Amino acid sequence: MDGDVVGRSVALWAEQMPGLDVSASEVLARILRIAQHVEGAENGRLRRRRGRMVANVGDFEVLRALRRIGPPYAMTPSQLRAEMLISSSGLTGRLHRLERDGWITREASADDQRSVLVTLTPEAVSDLDDDIAEHFAFEDDLLAPLTRQQRTDLAALLTLLLRRFEDG
Repeated sequence: MDGDVVGRSVALWAEQMPGLDVSASEVLARILRIAQHVEGAENGRLRRRRGRMVANVGDFEVLRALRRIGPPYAMTPSQLRAEMLISSSGLTGRLHRLERDGWITREASADDQRSVLVTLTPEAVSDLDDDIAEHFAFEDDLLAPLTRQQRTDLAALLTLLLRRFEDG
């Protein structure tokens, strides 16, 4: 499998240090490179999308997290951090930008005045609903080289790996 930069790297390691097992790096490097390519493609799509501007894929993930939970489309920052695997300061920057741009509101929670509730604006819900089918079609196109069965198999394998990090 030397048809990509990772394969070439593996071949070079084999030349320089025969017998060195780099199989883990071969998998992880591909995951990281794919993630970078997907993020770049998604950021490009966000710049071209119809509707209001979304700064980047990280901001879009906040909006999607709020939209997919259903009405009233609200979560605390702690709930959002758990959904997104992001630091408190990173989320704060995203929330500030999204609030400034009219995507969300932040208000004290009615249940706990010490807690803030992040809520999609009605305009944000409408904009997201107009675009979400196109977004999922775009993601589907990114996986076009894979058959449905390969996608299912890959999702199962990645779930096993993700549990290694998220379950303890």
